[in-house]
Amino acid sequence: MLRSLLILLSILLFCFNACQHKTTSDPEDVVVASVGDRVITVRDFRRNYEFGLPHLKKGPNRKRSYLDFMIKEMVLAQQGYKLDLDKSERVRKLERELQDELLVEALFEHDVKDKIEIPDKEIRDAITKSKVQWKMRYWFEPNIDYAERVCQAMREHGYAEVVEDILRSNPEVNIKPKHLESKYLTWLEVKPALLEIIEDLPLGDISDPVEMDGGYFIFQIVDIRREPLTEYDYQERAESYRQILFYRKLKEKASQYVSDFMTPKNVVTKGDVFRKLSNALETWQAREEDTREDFMQSILSAQESDGPLYELKTSLKHPLVTFQGGNWTVREFLERFDPNSLKTDKENGQADLRAALNQDIAIKVRDNFMVKEARKKNLQRSPRLLLELKMWKDKWVYEETRRYYTNDLKIDDKQAREYFEKYRDRFKIRWDDNPKFDEYVNQSRRLAYIHTARTRLTQKADSLTNNAFPIIVHQAILDTITTIEFRKSPWVSLQVFKGGSNRLASPIVDPAWGF
Repeated sequence: MLRSLLILLSILLFCFNACQHKTTSDPEDVVVASVGDRVITVRDFRRNYEFGLPHLKKGPNRKRSYLDFMIKEMVLAQQGYKLDLDKSERVRKLERELQDELLVEALFEHDVKDKIEIPDKEIRDAITKSKVQWKMRYWFEPNIDYAERVCQAMREHGYAEVVEDILRSNPEVNIKPKHLESKYLTWLEVKPALLEIIEDLPLGDISDPVEMDGGYFIFQIVDIRREPLTEYDYQERAESYRQILFYRKLKEKASQYVSDFMTPKNVVTKGDVFRKLSNALETWQAREEDTREDFMQSILSAQESDGPLYELKTSLKHPLVTFQGGNWTVREFLERFDPNSLKTDKENGQADLRAALNQDIAIKVRDNFMVKEARKKNLQRSPRLLLELKMWKDKWVYEETRRYYTNDLKIDDKQAREYFEKYRDRFKIRWDDNPKFDEYVNQSRRLAYIHTARTRLTQKADSLTNNAFPIIVHQAILDTITTIEFRKSPWVSLQVFKGGSNRLASPIVDPAWGF
């Protein structure tokens, strides 16, 4: 019996050690803190901390103060799951939208990014080419006829003489010849179409007109520098050039992939319906931002006197865009559309708005097809996708829990005044100021709300920690984590956003904890 127990104990000990080795083989997966049945790893902490706001990193142990806020959010998020707040309409909508976004990313990774290779020879060739620098003059003409005439004149009389003659004949053109000369450029700094021209263009010769940026450029090489190369240069620059070449190739391949993928879909936007949509959007944007309704609601509630908004309302069932196998009506597009996401320049007026809207439609149709393609390839099961989705879902559930426990919180004038009197110094602009409550009523009410909400949430998190979600912090591991710090100014922060969605690359701690 004793021998059997010893054998069983040995087996359990072996399994425990094996599991420990497996879970800690990657230093980034080491657990920094346990919160109930959830954990915060080194990777989780570093990613959140480095993008987190500086006022949350307090005291002599900045990392521990930030970790404590992460723990509070994790406690409240777990409580939110127990309250079924993850099933709220907002969380489900955000989850669907993010999953589609991540599926598009996963498809690009699977079909494009993962297939790109950068051979060592290509890297060496790129480093070699980078040691050649060109300095050039350039001249621009809007159409090919003018460009060819100027080019011929330059070949007969010289670049400088022709340019000076043109500028002398057109005094309203406020350009000096020195403004038409580049700095020294490497192959990385010029477009491929131009590189093909200048690589073989003899010093001093005039190039043929090159079509670029909506017109035609004429170039003349005025100097070429060639620097010597050593083996050390190759070793020192290999990794950075691998990255440069990779992302240049990725951009090129991604563009070709989208073109090949979408061309057979035969996507067509209906011009008349598109015009109604852009007119309605312009009318809606012209309204006062503080008082206007949601765009969709403004359309649904529009009366005949509302002009373009009412005109679009009567067209909600009309196809806006058609494609292989179907179409989207105006309503179906609007259900996917966020007018606040459009990036437009108001000075350029409706033309800029229409261009941005047209691009938004194209991207949404593209993403719709790509999401379907990604699902066909079962990319929704990607561990990386599931991890990022879970990370953001935890954040949204925390936000729902925060709302759940503060929904009834109201701050009246009395509470605002009490806060102002208690923290009067916070309202001083200069040390000798004597701020008056009447001047800071709204600010006092807002800050009092944040302060009271934070106190309530802290108390709730502490209560849940004692009763439902025990916490274990591995301080020794936390102390070993290296993080990016701005030593000259601890108040500097770094925020990274995803280009397509303008969403933070990773969730960070709620700034309200630090007020």
